[in-house]
Amino acid sequence: MNAVLKVFYNLFEVRFKVKKSALFLALSLFLIPCYAYSYNSPSILVFAGAGMREPLDEIGKEFTKIYNIEVVYDYEGSGRLGNKILAGQRPDIFIPGAERWAKLLKEKGHVKAYQAIAFHIPVIIAPFGSSKIVRLQDFLKKDVRLVTGDEMACAIGKATLQIFSSAGLDKAGMNIIAKGVTVKQLLFWIEQNNADAGIVWRADAVQSGKVKIVDIPIAINHIDIIPVCTMTKTKPKGIYGKTVLKYIKFLLNEGRVEFKKHGFKTDHEGL
Repeated sequence: MNAVLKVFYNLFEVRFKVKKSALFLALSLFLIPCYAYSYNSPSILVFAGAGMREPLDEIGKEFTKIYNIEVVYDYEGSGRLGNKILAGQRPDIFIPGAERWAKLLKEKGHVKAYQAIAFHIPVIIAPFGSSKIVRLQDFLKKDVRLVTGDEMACAIGKATLQIFSSAGLDKAGMNIIAKGVTVKQLLFWIEQNNADAGIVWRADAVQSGKVKIVDIPIAINHIDIIPVCTMTKTKPKGIYGKTVLKYIKFLLNEGRVEFKKHGFKTDHEGL
């Protein structure tokens, strides 16, 4: 009986060792490539307002092609991204749609410094062929269905409220049927004729090509900068110097050309 038990014990021990060795080999094959990738191919995490997706995607591809450094973007409304940072998330760079979030996060100790790459200019949009909207005051018409940005979620929402205030318009008298968390959401609603008007950034309206654009007078408009923020809490200094600063330099030089190509204004002329 003891001999039988010994045989079973030996068989179990051999099978366990084989399985253990196979598991170790599998983990080794999985982990070695990951380590090699992180060592040879550093990456940068960028939090950016959803309205900058088109130029930033192109800039990221070109930067990766030249320097073999991957750029990973997290696109959302500036308010949502700002709150992520306040909650403890740590991007390498933050590019919100307005200076407000750069200032706030600098005051809170999350942003070290920032520089403007372009300007955000609000415009009114309406479906192509619509005659309901010719000026901002038309927002007070009861038959005009409006969509606006959520002031807590995206920069255009806050800018819209400031424009209403400058124009002496009370949003309580407007027929606001929905609030969007990104500019792209507002554009989609207007493109699909689900609403009669809204306010978005000019660059997004130009990129769309599917909406009517009505300018807002400069005297009451709220034009903002698009800041590129360097963070105080990010990667170790050595890696930071080799990757993040290189990307920022590329962004503020070659990147401006890409922003201009996508409808953004990159200089002060006419503002």
